[in-house]
Amino acid sequence: MTVFTCAITGKSITLLGEEIANSGEAKIWRTNQNGYLAKIYHSPTPERVQKLAVMIANPPTEPNSHLHHVSFAWPKSALKNAQGDCVGFLMPEIKDGKELIDVYNPQRRKQLKLEIDWRFLHTTALNIVSIIEALHAAGYVLGDIKPQNILVNNRALPSIIDTDSFQVINPKNGKVYNCLVGSEGYTPPELIGKDFASIEQTEVHDRFRLGVIIYQLLFGGNNPFQGKWTGAGEIPDINELICQGLWVNGSTNLIAAVARTIPLEIVHPEVQQCFLRCFNDGHKNPNFRPTARKWLEALKVGNDRLTICGRVDNHYYSRTYGKCYWCDRSTNLGVDIFPGVVKANSSVVEESTSQPQVISNKFIENLLQTLPAHSDSVWSVAYSPDGQTLASGSDDNTIKLWNVKTGNLLQTLTGHSNSVLSVAYSPDGQTLASGSGDNTIKLWGVKTGNLLQTLTGHSYSVWSVTYSPDGQTLASGSIDKTIKLWSVKTGNLLQTLPGHSSWVRSVVYSPDGQTLASGSSDKTIKLWSVKTGNLLQTLTGHSSPVCPVTYSPDGQTLASGSGDKTIKLWGVKTGNLLQTLPLPGYSNSVYSVAYSPDGQTLASGSSDNTIKLWDVKTGNLLQTLTGHSDTVISVAYSPDGQTLASGSGDDTIKIWRLK
Repeated sequence: MTVFTCAITGKSITLLGEEIANSGEAKIWRTNQNGYLAKIYHSPTPERVQKLAVMIANPPTEPNSHLHHVSFAWPKSALKNAQGDCVGFLMPEIKDGKELIDVYNPQRRKQLKLEIDWRFLHTTALNIVSIIEALHAAGYVLGDIKPQNILVNNRALPSIIDTDSFQVINPKNGKVYNCLVGSEGYTPPELIGKDFASIEQTEVHDRFRLGVIIYQLLFGGNNPFQGKWTGAGEIPDINELICQGLWVNGSTNLIAAVARTIPLEIVHPEVQQCFLRCFNDGHKNPNFRPTARKWLEALKVGNDRLTICGRVDNHYYSRTYGKCYWCDRSTNLGVDIFPGVVKANSSVVEESTSQPQVISNKFIENLLQTLPAHSDSVWSVAYSPDGQTLASGSDDNTIKLWNVKTGNLLQTLTGHSNSVLSVAYSPDGQTLASGSGDNTIKLWGVKTGNLLQTLTGHSYSVWSVTYSPDGQTLASGSIDKTIKLWSVKTGNLLQTLPGHSSWVRSVVYSPDGQTLASGSSDKTIKLWSVKTGNLLQTLTGHSSPVCPVTYSPDGQTLASGSGDKTIKLWGVKTGNLLQTLPLPGYSNSVYSVAYSPDGQTLASGSSDNTIKLWDVKTGNLLQTLTGHSDTVISVAYSPDGQTLASGSGDDTIKIWRLK
């Protein structure tokens, strides 16, 4: 009998029976602690022990706690031997889960007698994406995403195991603990042949792996890089195919479809576009690969458009495809990968229906206009200083300028080659700045729509841009973990502020222009001297990445929103936390915050699809605005404080009248 000590509780943990798994690095055992397993390393290194400590201290938010489900086998506590040395960790046991390959592979399903349909696989894909989005929001990179590390139960709820292989960043000192392993067929082209031990990965690398997993779920277990080789010589190995971007729906026909290949057209067009962006556009520029959030949005739409076949009770197909592909495939190939019972009355088609969203009349009166002209998520909205025009930036790579009074589209500015993540007007209203996933900042003449300058220097997506109050300087924050200050007149780079240990998601000048605040995925807010570039303060208290930060009009208070579902107000002079806005509040991450011009009210947008208005003085919730059908990514007050604009993942902008 082997006994260890739980580092957190001090209780004895006994290993029971024989090990249930044995890998090159560790063994897994059942324990006397109900619902928990022990992972005991063969040779625990100091680096691994330190990494465990960071993971235990910084667990991600469980996205499925309301379903009483464990989404990741996260280290709960270190386990120590009699000498007090860490030898492994305690983690929750994932019960009744099948390996992902058992779910998506038709032969494995048949052997295990699993009755799974295409809708179940869609739902599984959607749930995997939501879990990975939660992990990315907490600053983790999974690294070794592969079917063996994902278990699925009979509710289509996945659980991710082997979490101690993730890439982990210590939020206190920025030390990176790399993911040391990768799997053939799931490694993005830019990492093939590289030494994982020396590479700091980003969620952009996970996006490739995620695309492969989703493809396997929706297309009969096939890998996207499988097909008939039409080139000269022997077919290259899968790593070479990935490096060359050769897949069955690629821009060349070197990998051709075969009779059993399931066509891309059977999935919803939004899901199709995600695959094309992942493996075609993303091969040329990894930043073009869809994020977990973008996959989630597309899969939700795709799931809602599924309908049941009128002939076979286990066949689901997309309404956008227009007919049951599985019936046609069964007829042509003689194999049905979703076998079911043929209905007696096969002429009847039963369609699944979605309940329409109910919007309370109490709030519908606040909605003045819906501007629907973007074809993808709206990341940023900004009023012109005179309040007459609204600018919006979108995942469709465009910026649009709108007449606020009439709702008419005035101009569409094109030139970015990736998502427009942030837009900001100059104080005089003559120029508009935009930051993009193409790593650039562009300055536009508002009257003419002409591109004035392109500022280059960031090595990853530019998440936030903001003008100084005097309009002479522009600040930008990026996934490359830096803040840059630029001369608006010359376009020259003035300073680079490198203090964050993860993505910089938001930057904002104080009203007097002397200080710059930044919010980051490292869960901190930093205040900087604009003149010297010195770090003045670091504000800590959020337990997840900080998304938006904004100053109050008097410059005395800073508001921040986070993936930890809270909004915090901070005293700028002291750095003290003044208040955390109370519940009833959010059930999801806070993506945007904005002060009203009089500083009395704070508006916030969240992934629960709502906008909330708060009394800053009391912290009371004043009103909830509903009407968006996806995450509210950006909110902005008009200069007179009479209206509020919101941009959302549902591709729309809404203008609200405020009481």
